[in-house]
Amino acid sequence: MAFVFDIGSGTILPALVVLAIGFLVGIVLKKTVKLGLAILSLVGLLVATGYINLQLSEPSPATIYRVFSQGQQAASQASTFTSILPVTSAAFLVGLALGVWKS
Repeated sequence: MAFVFDIGSGTILPALVVLAIGFLVGIVLKKTVKLGLAILSLVGLLVATGYINLQLSEPSPATIYRVFSQGQQAASQASTFTSILPVTSAAFLVGLALGVWKS
């Protein structure tokens, strides 16, 4: 009977490291989403009670251009970040799922 992770072959340690990276990324991702939802809820409550007023004025072309140019920059930085992470590894995905679920 052959084991998938043989301690002698040295394949278990890299898999555990990738699993731990996925777990930590999952924790950070879940905490970030929770914080974003809390901020959005707070702003919604402040708008509903009248403490802040969000009047949207006529958007200028410069504002629209700035928003879209920042979006492209954020997307390029996100793609650079994902190229660092082993997102195609099964151990990473299992760690990510465990981090999101258990944290």
